[in-house]
Amino acid sequence: MRHETSQEGSKVGAKCNIRLLKANYIKEVTLLGKGEDPLDVTKCYLDLNSIQAREESAIRQAESEAERIGIGVTSEAQNIFDALSKTLPVRWDRTVIVVMNEVRVSSPYTPENVVGGTPAANDRVKKVLEHERKRLHARPPSQ
Repeated sequence: MRHETSQEGSKVGAKCNIRLLKANYIKEVTLLGKGEDPLDVTKCYLDLNSIQAREESAIRQAESEAERIGIGVTSEAQNIFDALSKTLPVRWDRTVIVVMNEVRVSSPYTPENVVGGTPAANDRVKKVLEHERKRLHARPPSQ
C-alpha cells in the first residue's frame, strides 16, 4: 500500500490531497521510511465544508444510481429499463417500469403490456419499447 499526499507549496495552510482507504481493502503495510505527518494541522488545512459537500454529493449520486436498479426483475427487464432511460425519463415501481410518470410497462415488457398515459405518450412508449427490444435481441448475448 502506498499512502500518497501532495502538497501545493510548502507554506502553512497549503492544499493537501489525501486518499482514504477502507481498512478491509488493505492486505499488507510496508513502512518505507519516516516522513512528515500529512495531517499535521499546522501544515495542512482541511476544508471540512468542502469534504462534507463532496460526501453528500457522492451519497446522492449512489442513491440515484441505486434507484435505477430493479429489484426482483430479470436481466432482460433491467436491460429494457436501461435502454428506455436513454431516450425517456423512467423509474421503477416495484417490477413495473414507469415512463414519463404516466405510462406503465409490466412484465414481460412488450408493447402489449404498455398501459396508461395519453394516447400519444402510450404510442411513443410502445414505439420506443419495440425498437429497443429489437435492438437488444439483435446484439450478441455477451454484452
